[in-house]
Amino acid sequence: MIKALINGNEITFEKDKYSSFREFYEDNRLNNQILSRVVINDNEVPVSMVEEIYNATFDGEEKIILDFEELVPFTLKLLLNLESYIVQFESALPVFAREIKSGNTESVQGLKNIQEGLKALETMKVNLFALTGMNESDYPELNSKKDELHGILEEMNTSIRDKNWNELSQLLEYDLPEAMKYYKILFDKSKEVLEQRKA
Repeated sequence: MIKALINGNEITFEKDKYSSFREFYEDNRLNNQILSRVVINDNEVPVSMVEEIYNATFDGEEKIILDFEELVPFTLKLLLNLESYIVQFESALPVFAREIKSGNTESVQGLKNIQEGLKALETMKVNLFALTGMNESDYPELNSKKDELHGILEEMNTSIRDKNWNELSQLLEYDLPEAMKYYKILFDKSKEVLEQRKA
C-alpha cells in the first residue's frame, strides 16, 4: 500500500494502480496550481527534477508528499528568492573576476556556473511574460538595459573565445553587475503587476 499526502489530504493506493510516477502525478495534480514540493520516502526531490522520475515505478511501500500552491503567490515568493539570488550572484563576481585574472583553471570551469545562472534568469523572464501577459515593450525602462546586457554578454563570449582573461575579469567585476539591472527592473515590475492581481 502506498500513502500519499496531496496538500495535506491523505490517499492510499495499491502499487499497480499507476504504471509510473507520471501517471500518479497527472491523476493527482491540482488544477490551476503549481507544484512547490515533492518528498518521497523522506527524501526531498527538487521540483525541477520531477520529470526525471516520471518513468519510475512503485515498489509498494512508498510515502509521497506533493504540495501545490496558487500560481501568483508562488511566483511572488519565487521573485523574492530571485532577488536574494541576484545579490549573492553579484557579490561573488569580484572574487570570481580576480581568480579569472590570475589564470586559475578552476575559475575558468566556474564560468559554466555563471552561464547557468544567467540561463535560469532568462527562463524566469520567459515564464513571467507568459504569466503576466506582458512583454518587454510594456516596460520602456528595459529598452536600454536590454541592449547593454546583450552587449556585455557578447563581449564576455568574445573574451572567453579569445582566452582574454584580463578583459573577462573586468567585464565580470564592473560591467556585468551594472547590466544585471535589466533583471532587477523586470522582476520589480512583474512583482507590481502580480501583487495588483493578487489584491
